[in-house]
Amino acid sequence: MALAFAGAQAAPPTADDVGDVQSFGHNALYMGAKSGFIQLSPDPCPVPSPTPDPGNQCFQIAPAPATTTFAAENILFIKLPKKATRTIIYPALNFFLNYQLQNTTGVPQPQGLFAFLASLDIESDVLLDPTIIDPGTGLPANGKLTNQFTYRYRDDRSMDVTDRQRTQITLVRVGNAGINKSQLVGMGLSQAVVDSLFNNEMTIRMRITGSATLLTDATLTANMRLFGD
Repeated sequence: MALAFAGAQAAPPTADDVGDVQSFGHNALYMGAKSGFIQLSPDPCPVPSPTPDPGNQCFQIAPAPATTTFAAENILFIKLPKKATRTIIYPALNFFLNYQLQNTTGVPQPQGLFAFLASLDIESDVLLDPTIIDPGTGLPANGKLTNQFTYRYRDDRSMDVTDRQRTQITLVRVGNAGINKSQLVGMGLSQAVVDSLFNNEMTIRMRITGSATLLTDATLTANMRLFGD
């Protein structure tokens, strides 16, 4: 009867076993943390001096019941050196949010709204190749893969004449699958492009866009920490 070799190692886990085979058993790496601050106010925003601060952005609220839209295109970023991680970029996001919806118009309003979308883009010189298509847009990447990781928040309600609501909340979004090599290949990028992306410098940049109606004021602090393997 054949005997098992005492030093033999167990077979590695499969995708059915653990899901993410590529990063299984790897040590987690800390890859930086950044924050950015957004303020919405009925008052005119101060003129930045001497230059605009991407991490501290202000937007003026339109008088009720008009809708205010805002776009903080470069609220924070983390620049990763070459080979910072092997197979995965694992974002952990949290948002400290404080805002008030109030109907000051004197008549019932069908919508009091505060909503925002935070999204992460990957920027790299590897993506400047005009043959590389951004799966998120269907267009040449032009150095960037858009909307690789997102968080969406929406508070949407009808408001009677006397309605007022102050909300203070901490929101959290972690990576689960994160941004990983197999995911990027599954989206249509070649394995060679994905390997080159992870072997070179890249920047993970957050932008936040949103809209509001019947908003009196708001502050939003966005925080991002990245992990790798």
